[in-house]
Amino acid sequence: MRPMGVIHRARGGSGSAPDWPAIPVRVYEGQQAHGATKRVLIGQRDGAENFAMRYFEVPAGQSSVHESHAHDHGVIITRGSARVLLGDETHTVSVGDVVYIPPDEVHRFDSLGPDPLGFLCVVPGWGERGGRSALVDGTGGEAS
Repeated sequence: MRPMGVIHRARGGSGSAPDWPAIPVRVYEGQQAHGATKRVLIGQRDGAENFAMRYFEVPAGQSSVHESHAHDHGVIITRGSARVLLGDETHTVSVGDVVYIPPDEVHRFDSLGPDPLGFLCVVPGWGERGGRSALVDGTGGEAS
């Protein structure tokens, strides 16, 4: 039997952070992530085998983990602004900007404030289910 589509209704918006009450919030793992959170909006539990869509939120003045992964990422900034490290280049991004991160490229999102940074991130399904990743300090970690 073919799976049916899924809708996760959001609350909030219009400048405030969206909230998806049915989707658990996880603290983003990694000692460098200082209060960042992650939600898997669409993933394997919804029947999506080929991709995962996640929402990350990074508090103002904090950063995501400085890391690389075997998979690529497609990111759209939905809240706040950030300085994005891609390899050895730094770029400033804000709401509506789209970022592509190729496989194995070292990356990090620094929330510039005053609002938290929010972004949607799409990865291959296998990337969300535990593909290889590496922190910049050389330790391995779970995919993110």
